[in-house]
Amino acid sequence: MQVRTRRQCLITGAIILGLILPATTRATDNATSQKPAAAKKVLATVGKEKITEEDVMAPISMMPPQFRSRYETPDGRKKLFERAVQMSLLSQEARRRGIDKQEDVAKKIKEMADQIIIQELTKQVISDQIAVSDDEIQKYYNENTASFVEEERVKVNLIQFEVKDNATEQQKTEKKKQAEKALSRLKKGEDFEALAKELSDDKRTKTRGGNTGFFTRGKRNDIYGEAFEAKAFSLKPGEISDVFQGKNGYYIIKVAERKEQKQQTLDEAKPRIERTLKQEKQKKAFDDYIESLKKRYPVQIKDESLK
Repeated sequence: MQVRTRRQCLITGAIILGLILPATTRATDNATSQKPAAAKKVLATVGKEKITEEDVMAPISMMPPQFRSRYETPDGRKKLFERAVQMSLLSQEARRRGIDKQEDVAKKIKEMADQIIIQELTKQVISDQIAVSDDEIQKYYNENTASFVEEERVKVNLIQFEVKDNATEQQKTEKKKQAEKALSRLKKGEDFEALAKELSDDKRTKTRGGNTGFFTRGKRNDIYGEAFEAKAFSLKPGEISDVFQGKNGYYIIKVAERKEQKQQTLDEAKPRIERTLKQEKQKKAFDDYIESLKKRYPVQIKDESLK
């Protein structure tokens, strides 16, 4: 069974509850509505449905933080309100036409609704019941100390002078001359990042002044070659290499920063260990729960090939 992420289910839920099952989230004229819903601030009525402040603002909780601010303004609130009105208009018309009763549509509705209630069920009976103690974390750390070693890493700025596979000797010589001229400029004090933006042929890093970001041994061999990596780990922070040949051309590099290998402390490793142990416990709890449900709802396989 494919299990969607919580975010996917929430988004799916918004679609279902907003378009198909308004009675579950919107205040209606239904006599069975609960009193708390009646107390919610009603912003508008659309046909037989009432749109509340909560209905309008609900989508914000499902948005990534960087997008929320644009909808927390008066103009943003108005856009959300207009969206809620549109949703209500369209959903009421769809139901009036009986679209929600069409076989293929009803199947899709059931599938999405199942995903939402399954997500909530597993949260309530499994995820919310799982806890990891400090003793368990300590034990895991002691038994897996080697897993919490941070490898040596370097961050490098590079200038590449690309040499294509079919380049002639004359073209290779010209590229090397260009690299040597650039090195001369660097030795005279020109800024490495500025020169990388001006001269480098490496599209991955050119706009960032040649910055590769941090990497460990073996992580840049495929891109720049073994000679590049060997040079990167041989230099001290601030040192600039000579011109050397690597994969796809000639290079000059500067080590911007270096982080030596270190053992993570228990406190540093704790979040990772807690996630790992929770995942392990949740998987076992889920498998056990499925087996218990099979006793309540016996599974009878009719197709022999599936047994």
